[in-house]
Amino acid sequence: MNTYEADTFPAATEPDLDPRLLRAFLAVAREGHFGHAATGLGIAQPALSRQVRRLERLLGTDLLVRTPRGAELTEAGRAVVPEAERALAYNRRLVRAARSLTDAGPAVLTVSAPMPSPPGGLLAEAVRRLWSGRARTRVSVVELRDGQQAAALADGRVDAVLTWDPPVADGLTGEALVEERTSALLAQGHPRAGTEPMPLAALGAQTVLFPVRERSHCWAQLDAAAAAEGVGITPVPTAPSAVADLVAAGLGVSAVPGSFRFAGYPGVTFVPLERLSGTMSVVWRRDDDSRAVAGFVAACRDAARSLAAAHGDVWRLPEATGPLVRRAATGT
Repeated sequence: MNTYEADTFPAATEPDLDPRLLRAFLAVAREGHFGHAATGLGIAQPALSRQVRRLERLLGTDLLVRTPRGAELTEAGRAVVPEAERALAYNRRLVRAARSLTDAGPAVLTVSAPMPSPPGGLLAEAVRRLWSGRARTRVSVVELRDGQQAAALADGRVDAVLTWDPPVADGLTGEALVEERTSALLAQGHPRAGTEPMPLAALGAQTVLFPVRERSHCWAQLDAAAAAEGVGITPVPTAPSAVADLVAAGLGVSAVPGSFRFAGYPGVTFVPLERLSGTMSVVWRRDDDSRAVAGFVAACRDAARSLAAAHGDVWRLPEATGPLVRRAATGT
């Protein structure tokens, strides 16, 4: 029988692999480009390169080669991809199994959602239902930019996402929940305040503050809808958390989900935009059969139905549902 002194263990014969290194490698393998992969993970490209090089050193072989167009897998890299995916999947199963054994406390769920999220919006209503139910699921909310969500789901950083731009990727599933009318966000006293609905053409002559990087899909919808009406809009990229304050100061206008009117922002007013809405979807891993995720999806569905019934001028149930429904801006 072997005995060891306290805090002393046999030397490992194989290197311990940090899951973050596997996530970094798989992100580059999926994107075929270090820059795109870094953007998707929300880290700097040099940091991503260091993580990949560290993994290669631990494994003793090159996994990727840089090319003029990005990065390509080596023969060893192609062999490592499925093994890395299985390793991360095992980590997720281990975490879910451990959580399922803690019956004495609430389940813990990590979700991503567009922020800021108004008190009366879909996220708040879904979380309220989860917390008031018998399962008493505790929800941790993080924010991801458009384009980061698929990788975050795949590597287990989040369990589900609420998104205007549902990611389409192997291993993911989801559904459209509710359509939400888009409103113009104006300073109180703006000449357009009180007139509704507001034509998109009216935005053409305004300084439009918009989180283009964080909400690239919503910007693409707005830009396409304006272009269809012959209107050109040049946005001023603005952090989501700063938009309302800058609009209230009279420095510009914006286009926001209609539910923002429930947030109580001072110094601003909301006017519906003609023929423009977005669809909020929920997405999760197809192989995640945990009660916490199932409960969150059910709570989102229930919240969507409740909001559409109570505030039909802001929300309505989508005409079509199904896995990973993508919808363009629609008339309301």
